[in-house]
Amino acid sequence: MGTDPSNTERSSGITDPVQMVNWYHALAFCNKLSISEDLEPVYSVSGVNFATLSFADVPTSKNTTWDAAACDWSANGYRLPTMMEWMWAAMGADQDSQPGAMSAGVNVTGYEKEFAGSNGSNSLDAYAWYSENSDQKTHPAGSKLANELGLYDMSGNVYEWCWDRYDSSPAFDVSDYRGPDTGSAVYLKGGDWNSDLGLAVYCYSPGPYYRDAGYGFRVVRP
Repeated sequence: MGTDPSNTERSSGITDPVQMVNWYHALAFCNKLSISEDLEPVYSVSGVNFATLSFADVPTSKNTTWDAAACDWSANGYRLPTMMEWMWAAMGADQDSQPGAMSAGVNVTGYEKEFAGSNGSNSLDAYAWYSENSDQKTHPAGSKLANELGLYDMSGNVYEWCWDRYDSSPAFDVSDYRGPDTGSAVYLKGGDWNSDLGLAVYCYSPGPYYRDAGYGFRVVRP
């Protein structure tokens, strides 16, 4: 992207998760990373050439053209997780916990966990940067313990943008939920350095142009 927009007063260094990025920035990053690795970009925005797009070109106020971004689910490039993909990853969905559940590998009761990585007796402090231990700033990615799937920081450090436009949450046994095709708000999941508790199920639904020192993202690939 050519720049690091993070608020340095809320960061402890360049190995921290990026913050001060909105949903538009996250889409742009995914496409530009895909292009750099000769993969198919997932997102399209009318009139936008992601190959030449600069960081300064990405809107920081409401933009109806970017709000209407489309996702090509068949492309092999990088993208944001859907809300349900993020949720299953945070839950550590590594086991079928109910007879006849959706499929092997899905922990269908993981949403009841206190935080990503919780087994009911371990400490949030070991897994997440949050209000009680963060010194009011982000910290290097992966410096706390991982959850059952080897994923870090899913209940702290920064909230993470998901693809889904805001809608009522689906049942937790819906595996392929992708949200509505349009909408003026999108999901953020997880917790950040200022959260009181890093619940795996906690989410915001702000406007996609919002930026904050607690907002970041992670990417996925098929």
